Amino acid sequence: MVIHTTQKEQLIDITDMVRELIEKVKLSEGFVCIYVPHTSAAVCIHRDISQEKTSKLTELLGQFNSVIGDSPEYTKAALVAPTEVLLVKDGKLLMDDDQRIIFYEF
Repeated sequence: MVIHTTQKEQLIDITDMVRELIEKVKLSEGFVCIYVPHTSAAVCIHRDISQEKTSKLTELLGQFNSVIGDSPEYTKAALVAPTEVLLVKDGKLLMDDDQRIIFYEF
């Protein structure tokens, strides 16, 4: 799966992309491992990803940069994490209806 970003800091909901991939490969049971190899990007599961909340999250993550002293994008990515492992049963992701898989570009 390839994700293209258009901004320096961007959050992209990739939940539907992951679900489509599960259908395409006909995965009925197992795991989906999402790994982001880019040092200034990450992935996480959120319940609500409204613009107001994402702005607050980005602001909060930016505060750690002054403490750690690294480039802001690398610090943010390290704090969010580059991986998620999700369960699949009966061809469906085992997630609540309001949970979303979010890709972060810092």
